[in-house]
Amino acid sequence: MTPSNVNNAGYKVIKISEFLSKEEYLDKKLVIPVYQRPYRWTATNIVDLLSDLYYQCKRMGHRLGSPDNPDNFYRLGTVVLHQYVNNRSHQTNADLVDGQQRTLTLLLIMKSAFESNRFAEQFNSFMPLEIELPDCSETQENLSKNYELIRRHVNSPEFTPEVLDFLLNHCEVVQVTLHDLSEAFQFFDSQNARGLDLNPHDLLKAFHLREFPDSESLLKQSVVEFWEQQNTKSLELLFANYLYPIRRWSLGKQAVHFSKSEVNVFKGMKLDSDSYPFQQNLKIIHNTVDSYNHHAHRLLDQQTMAYPFQLTQTLINGRRFFEWVAHYQKMIQPLLNKNIGSNSQEWLYTITSNHHTETGISIKEIAKRPTAFNIFLVLNTDLPGYSYKGRSRRGDQYVRRMFDALVLCYYDRFGSHNLPRAIEYIFIWAYSLRLEKKSVYLESIEKHIGTDNLFERLQQSLSSVDFLSKPLPQPKKVDVTNVEGIRELFTKLGYLPT
Repeated sequence: MTPSNVNNAGYKVIKISEFLSKEEYLDKKLVIPVYQRPYRWTATNIVDLLSDLYYQCKRMGHRLGSPDNPDNFYRLGTVVLHQYVNNRSHQTNADLVDGQQRTLTLLLIMKSAFESNRFAEQFNSFMPLEIELPDCSETQENLSKNYELIRRHVNSPEFTPEVLDFLLNHCEVVQVTLHDLSEAFQFFDSQNARGLDLNPHDLLKAFHLREFPDSESLLKQSVVEFWEQQNTKSLELLFANYLYPIRRWSLGKQAVHFSKSEVNVFKGMKLDSDSYPFQQNLKIIHNTVDSYNHHAHRLLDQQTMAYPFQLTQTLINGRRFFEWVAHYQKMIQPLLNKNIGSNSQEWLYTITSNHHTETGISIKEIAKRPTAFNIFLVLNTDLPGYSYKGRSRRGDQYVRRMFDALVLCYYDRFGSHNLPRAIEYIFIWAYSLRLEKKSVYLESIEKHIGTDNLFERLQQSLSSVDFLSKPLPQPKKVDVTNVEGIRELFTKLGYLPT
């Protein structure tokens, strides 16, 4: 359902100082209806909102008394109101159908700031509204707990009058007011289940486009065009199955699902803002690459210097983020599409292609570690002698994704050095889980990684030998069906008795 086919709907973009002002509700009452779920925002949600607020205020260089500029307004989302006349009280109510969690949190911020003695000037012309809450002990308990956390933030030096002024007068929401409850619910459903809600990578696109400096406006347009041409499903898989879990697992953290609440994993630093010591190496690399590629000598030698990206690096906001995504999208593509041909002589690209007879694989490399190549024959093909009938099971696909991700990480860190041996080593580590477990779930993957986290160990290894030197245990038991090819590979590698 779109705005054009909702009857009697009112839409407006409204400042927070208007949306949460008592003056806005002189003739009506803002109510959290009893059918709403309890208020359940956690400390993580609170800190994310406040951190984003600090960041956006600083990014836009906001100052007290800054004039209204559409380019300097920050959108905090959409709220849906159902407005009607209460038959008992004859009072006009505005039930908050969507946006409760953020609205109540913003009111807690207002209450904390109002009760502080630091912001009298900001509250001269603004009085925060009162909101009617249902009788819910869980909501009251969470509001009380979050208020104490917010009060500490509001009383900290980071929460300046500029931050409060930015929130009140330069942050806004889209307010949708409907007069029929069924239409309000339909609109709520369309916002949350029918495609109007943005994917996490769409949120990242919006964030990093805002991070482009004015000097790169032309490049910004080309980036937008490139991003829009990408297959949405492929981008979704890229982030959810590889980029997000790799960055989390490499830190020793879990990565069950990638959602909008996890997009901060892909927010980095802005090179032209703060100048901390840890940023200097990134600034040097960034400027060196640009200086080399823009030098007049490139017109003669036609050479380019590629930015030396790493999967787990501190990200640079703006242009470099989009380049980083494109770099790993190209590298991961053979893992996403097993039928793609490869024109590269690099081992990773070659071995992940089914067209192994046409890619010019080095015979010497195959001769050194033939089992490494056979691993991909078993995982990718149905050739005689390489039977792995269970590869399409969901649990097997989870294991395969974990295997692919670690192979990619290894290649990203050490290139082709000892790569055939590393493939065998990673295969044993990953597929031991498949041989030991009749059923594999996402939680099984997380537990397996947590028990012996090779992603984290890889990031701490200074050479391929460091990484590959630790012995791996043999599978404790093997009673899984349709894994004949996997079992044979384990036997060849000496991890199962013959």
